[in-house]
Amino acid sequence: MSSGPRGLAVGVLPAAAHGNLKRLLAALEEAFPVRFEPREEGGLRELDAVLMLGPEAESEAANTGLPTLRLLTPEPSQPGEAVSQRFASAAPLDRRLHGAELPDPRIAAALGAAEHSPERATVLAYCGDTPTWTRRGSLDTALLVPAELGPGEALRERLCGSRSAALLPLVHFLRQLTAAEGWQPPAPRATVLFDDPNLHWPSYGFVDLAALGSHARAHGYHAALAMVPLDAWYAHPKALRAMRDAGGALSLVAHGNDHYGGELGRPREPGDALALTAQAMRRLRAFERRTGTAVDPVMVPPHEQCTAEIVAGLRRCGFEAITMTQPFPWLGDGAGSWLASPPGSGPLAGWRPADSAEGLPVLLRHPLVGRSLPELTLRAFLDQPLILYGHQGDLEDGLEVLAAAVADVDRLVPARWCSLGEIAAAGFETRRVPSGLQVRLLSRRARVEIPADAETLLVAPTPFPAHPILTTAGWGRNRMGSCGGEELLVDGRPHRFDEPLPVTPGATVEVALRSPDAVDIDTVPAPRRRALAVPRRLLSEGRDRLGPLLSRAP
Repeated sequence: MSSGPRGLAVGVLPAAAHGNLKRLLAALEEAFPVRFEPREEGGLRELDAVLMLGPEAESEAANTGLPTLRLLTPEPSQPGEAVSQRFASAAPLDRRLHGAELPDPRIAAALGAAEHSPERATVLAYCGDTPTWTRRGSLDTALLVPAELGPGEALRERLCGSRSAALLPLVHFLRQLTAAEGWQPPAPRATVLFDDPNLHWPSYGFVDLAALGSHARAHGYHAALAMVPLDAWYAHPKALRAMRDAGGALSLVAHGNDHYGGELGRPREPGDALALTAQAMRRLRAFERRTGTAVDPVMVPPHEQCTAEIVAGLRRCGFEAITMTQPFPWLGDGAGSWLASPPGSGPLAGWRPADSAEGLPVLLRHPLVGRSLPELTLRAFLDQPLILYGHQGDLEDGLEVLAAAVADVDRLVPARWCSLGEIAAAGFETRRVPSGLQVRLLSRRARVEIPADAETLLVAPTPFPAHPILTTAGWGRNRMGSCGGEELLVDGRPHRFDEPLPVTPGATVEVALRSPDAVDIDTVPAPRRRALAVPRRLLSEGRDRLGPLLSRAP
């Protein structure tokens, strides 16, 4: 198998099928180091693999020894009966899929086309008693041919908790095919996140800090607390002690600024956004100086609302990530799919271990209560961190809800439970190159361990589109390449992208990006004061703290 300058060659039979799936195949070429080539029977020379689409696509490919995926029948355009695809625990199958059940109502109408008695084949998936995905030698056979992507449709919409049967075998095939050629993902990571708690008292509603820290240590998980920067004026000594006694199992991140409703979803002027984000960072840094307790520079926007200008302001003020339920926060209302993406961003929204909005990594999160195991399975399969979020009221019945969630995650993948700051900093991909290691950042800062046999380090440009920067004339598109004009720092010193850097085998190197429009937060004026900000926050906090008392009332 040999890779050309555009990746491994995958022949598509019949040739006409290639033209019918142009957008889908182009998206997969962006996601994997492959190129799809239309081929006809007898034209399989100089290929690395074969993709056969439709029942008429029988060919000599199955006998050539080339890795081959045969897809039998078109994916129905409309959902039908509610059924699930059940996965075996077979060795050829990615471990994260073992035993999974992924619902897809498009399977049922196509079951008549399945191979009911695949000879000498290993069955990888079933629907009821019918095999829907098998492997025999170098040939995989699966039931559905994926439908073409719609204009502006994200690839991730075809690999989600309610629809996956058609695309999953193809993605699995391409991942195994390109394992030696592609970028290696970050190690599995996970955390639990609670919005709103502060350290004004050793507990916050149903969150008892000491009990939570002890439970997290006992069950091997990490819990992050999203604290409102306005609340950072005071920390109770016993609350600080509980954070320290947790031994790294608890951490803090930012939750808005004043928590004045959906405050991050309003500012549209860069100056207003910058004033708000700089004040949030100043409050957190002052808290750290007073208490000695760190706050990870990760923002959790209240009410899932955030404008593009706010995201850019967060980046300029030193925040290193944002965590949301959607990759492009400002498109959440009225934009149709939660995966809707800005023009020019491509079809890979929500696909990588992290997205990027205005140059800031976006880490996708998922509800703790009412969590979807199919969705978590696919996030694990896509090498995304598993961030389960909730509120203090979710612990009304005790901490067992956390033990159950941790067990769900641990069954999927042996994840490292850690803080959101650590998750953000681990957002980079690697691949081996002659004499060294190449790194591609999906984060703003990373600590890279150099392999024992690597002598050089190369940092590749990020895979994300360039982001806008603030100019004297307002917002303008930075045209300095895929890194948006970011300056690369290696151990604090400027360095050029894709230029080999001699390194010591076994050492740890810090790689970071510095924005061309970064600001000194102490020089940014404070935003306009809201007279009701403090009373509103006190009322909200009081409501949360009264929760346990009210729950015990007769």
